[in-house]
Amino acid sequence: MTDLAAGVRRITTGTRPTGPVGRFARLVLAVALSASVFSLVDQGGLVAFRNPSVPTEVMVWILTVAMVASLAALVGALAAAAGSSSPRRWQLGAVGLFVATGVAAALIGWTTSGAVWGFPLADLVWWFDLLMLLQIIVALLIAIVLRTPGCEVGVWPALAARTRGTGSEPGAGLACIVGLHFVDAWEADVRQAQR
Repeated sequence: MTDLAAGVRRITTGTRPTGPVGRFARLVLAVALSASVFSLVDQGGLVAFRNPSVPTEVMVWILTVAMVASLAALVGALAAAAGSSSPRRWQLGAVGLFVATGVAAALIGWTTSGAVWGFPLADLVWWFDLLMLLQIIVALLIAIVLRTPGCEVGVWPALAARTRGTGSEPGAGLACIVGLHFVDAWEADVRQAQR
């Protein structure tokens, strides 16, 4: 038990680990995102996602834009943890690569079947959304167990820092899309006031 506590202290580098409210918020978010995963998989999966009516569904694009923003946040957090002096460049590169891949997939679909939506663009969007959702859910569950503060994208740099035996700063600011860092800060303030 003391090894886990020492690992948590090392990960958070002087910041307080999450309390019960922060962990509960992460659990609620993981459950909500799991519903999105089940929606993607359960409603006919990849084959049904190729249906020409799918691009008219607003929720598909809201989810995809949120996952692209999560990709940018994740890449930025990993680049910063790796010591990059310009994580923004890595973020722009990752988003640019995704967009370029999407455009190429649309062109391939257009030239091979006469339709932009279908194989391979629909497949690309479906797999991207699914994998990003799964990554976020796993990060949230790890954050609950390790009591990692900050947003979910901070879990991966924290784990990398833990394997190196160093600390990492919890994710916050614009990289924290959902705002879990606000919950952690509020909960730390309440604990501090109670002491």
